[in-house]
Amino acid sequence: MKRKSNEERFMIIAFVELGRVASIEANHKPVPVAKQGQEICIKILPTPGEAPKMFGRHFDESDMLVSKISRQSIDAVKDHFREEMSKQDWRLMVELKKQFEIL
Repeated sequence: MKRKSNEERFMIIAFVELGRVASIEANHKPVPVAKQGQEICIKILPTPGEAPKMFGRHFDESDMLVSKISRQSIDAVKDHFREEMSKQDWRLMVELKKQFEIL
């Protein structure tokens, strides 16, 4: 998601679908999840049938990367990961619901 920072809020300029996260690493070691502020490396597999998006051309380190969510994925998080979610995680989920126009 291309965005302009406005304190803690963000304004979307454009969504750019990069693909699916294949792996996440922190300090050259695989990790299952990353939290806000953590410095990580991610491997993204391009969306089948689309040209791969290039770092520095389609997005860069100043862009906020978020997972594309759906009503189905929100329900799955509630059913299987509720205990692992922090209040900050839920606030982000609410903000993403607004951005993706999910009821």
